[in-house]
Amino acid sequence: MNEYAIAFDVGGLFIKSAVLSSHGNVCKDTMVIYPAKAKEEKEKLLEHFVSIIQQQINKINDKWFKVFGIGFAFPGPFDYENGISYIRGIDKFEHIYGVNLREELMERLGSQPGLKKKLSPNYRIVFDNDANLFALGELLSGKAKTYAKSMCVTIGTGTGSAFIEHGLLVKERSDVPENGWIYNTPFEASIIDDYISKRGIMRLAAEQGLPSGLDVKELAELSRSGHEGAAAVFHQFGTNMGRAFLPLIDAFQPEAVIIGGQIAKSHDLFGRAFLEQLQGVTLQIEYVEQTSHSTFVGVSKLLRLAMDQDSEQSEGSERLDKLS
Repeated sequence: MNEYAIAFDVGGLFIKSAVLSSHGNVCKDTMVIYPAKAKEEKEKLLEHFVSIIQQQINKINDKWFKVFGIGFAFPGPFDYENGISYIRGIDKFEHIYGVNLREELMERLGSQPGLKKKLSPNYRIVFDNDANLFALGELLSGKAKTYAKSMCVTIGTGTGSAFIEHGLLVKERSDVPENGWIYNTPFEASIIDDYISKRGIMRLAAEQGLPSGLDVKELAELSRSGHEGAAAVFHQFGTNMGRAFLPLIDAFQPEAVIIGGQIAKSHDLFGRAFLEQLQGVTLQIEYVEQTSHSTFVGVSKLLRLAMDQDSEQSEGSERLDKLS
């Protein structure tokens, strides 16, 4: 019987999901973008997660199968080990603050017989930081694979980050911020997250007198069409990015900075200004177009590690039983 996993890449506006084979490959025609419904009440949001799981399972083109795991790439703050969200103050996912998502989801999945029979008896639900999983995916099958030391960044509604050295995440060391998270690093009048993000671009657009209703994609199209104000927005964004990242690069000394997230798709507009701030620094800049694909690969690996850990603990218990 074949085994599959369901992967979630959770954002403030959208949830991207895919079915993964037991080898970590994204199954054909299963990558779907759903609305995040991040402002919904707890019950409606949990129902939404369960509905996505059901819809994704329905996409599995296999007669005999089980789902061995469900993995979530979730932004923080979040207790990833226990599956508890601590996001608040940003008008997204407020109603699941302090909620144990693992317990709540397992309870709901177990109460639906048609869904329950598709799940392996020992299936796992796991969570980790979205930037960590992106970095893990890049390390396994992406651009970080060729470097011994890299700084991975995702830029979207906020700034996600992870630092990799010799195949391991570096979280607690003097040359990286705490947890490897750069979002709350002081920068200018606030923190990096307020500048190197969608809202950072929106603020620059407002300063240029551009209409407030434009999104980043529309601003990028304006810039590519020759609009000077829109071009100035991305040039300043790249400058800010270089100035914000330079101290972090100087401290960690990566061989490469690997950049993903929705805003990375506009690197043709801000990349030159970014590099101008890094003159004299020897490193490679790599942009990733399919961030979620790398994140899904990371989710698959996380699930396998969790399953292996369960297996080791089970074997240890059996040995103890025989000794007693």
